[in-house]
Amino acid sequence: MKKYLILLVSLVTIVTVNSQSSSVIDYSKDIKNYGQEPIEFVVASLKKYDLIVFDDALHSAYEPFVFYNQLINSKSLSGKINYIFLEAISTTAQPLIDSFLNAKTKDTTILIKVFQDDYTGTGWRFQTYLDLFSTVWEHNQHLHDSLKIKLIGVNPPICWEGIHTWNDYELFQNSLKSRDYFMYLEILQSMEEFAKGKKGLFITNTRHAYKNIKDSEGKLYWNTTTFFNQRNTNKVFSIRIHNATLSIEAAKDTTKRKSTDGLGEMVYKWIKMDNGRWDSAFAINSNRPIAVPLKNTKFGNTSYVGNHMRNIAPQTSMYDAYDALIFLAPLSDLHFSAEFNYIYTPQFKPELERRLKLLKADFYGFLKSNHVSSFDEYYEKISEYEPVSKNTFLKK
Repeated sequence: MKKYLILLVSLVTIVTVNSQSSSVIDYSKDIKNYGQEPIEFVVASLKKYDLIVFDDALHSAYEPFVFYNQLINSKSLSGKINYIFLEAISTTAQPLIDSFLNAKTKDTTILIKVFQDDYTGTGWRFQTYLDLFSTVWEHNQHLHDSLKIKLIGVNPPICWEGIHTWNDYELFQNSLKSRDYFMYLEILQSMEEFAKGKKGLFITNTRHAYKNIKDSEGKLYWNTTTFFNQRNTNKVFSIRIHNATLSIEAAKDTTKRKSTDGLGEMVYKWIKMDNGRWDSAFAINSNRPIAVPLKNTKFGNTSYVGNHMRNIAPQTSMYDAYDALIFLAPLSDLHFSAEFNYIYTPQFKPELERRLKLLKADFYGFLKSNHVSSFDEYYEKISEYEPVSKNTFLKK
């Protein structure tokens, strides 16, 4: 009996391994049959669609912004990108953004308040965004005004001068219920409702890039790209840039103070897609950067993983979320952006202290959790430049 049990286990193991290998082979076939060099893929996509949506997976991701800068500097796209829309930047920053882009010298100090006034209140510190601003400024110097790229912040307004209590901040958070529709309208109006052939890129995060995710009752989860997919058919193309993937496991107690990114109300982890089989297929392709369409491919047929996975329609796939996938580097070689410090000016110091005392119910507990004993010490710590670092969301 024991002998037969061992044989049965061995057969199951062989079948399982072969099944997994076959799945990796199918992904590899998709890469071989449909894969394209990423910039060439985007160039071709912009000929068919007016707006390319990029889900960079993590706001802190480094490699996607290297790619965006390459796109901007690509000769094949010179003068062909009219707008770059930024989900992370508020509409209240637009006058300063325009001043920076129109300045005769590249003066990044103009952007200090743009990055000071983020939704968290502590400052948007990612060097990748500052580098993107600089790349666009440099790119525009050699072009006629009609061909220059315009950077546009599309996040709903944030005015810290008008937020004095936690209730004020909660009212602001409540206003974000219509955030996706707001961003949709901002982009649509800037592009004149796609009537004049203008081309744009929308740089965003996962929960705003889904095109067609439905709940278990068949109702759409409306986000910015969903609005475009439903109301402006064949105008928008959504691309996921490969990274660690957010897997939602449960909901947390929502009686505590909410976060604007929503992760504070979730129990989640970061995973590899299809138990790492996507990554195995990319490895077979020598981990070369590659773009793959999701329509009618094994990648697209993969079960959906993401923000809405706790309540989705049966058989929801990654193609329901995106149109294509871009792989830039192995997960083990990905990085977090550097974090600049130039926004932490002496003038900003009392304002940041005010915001933190407003936002943190236990201000001194917050300081302790940051391993400092005073706000002065915290400000000195946060004012340190942080270099590019390895992405640690996946330990293996």
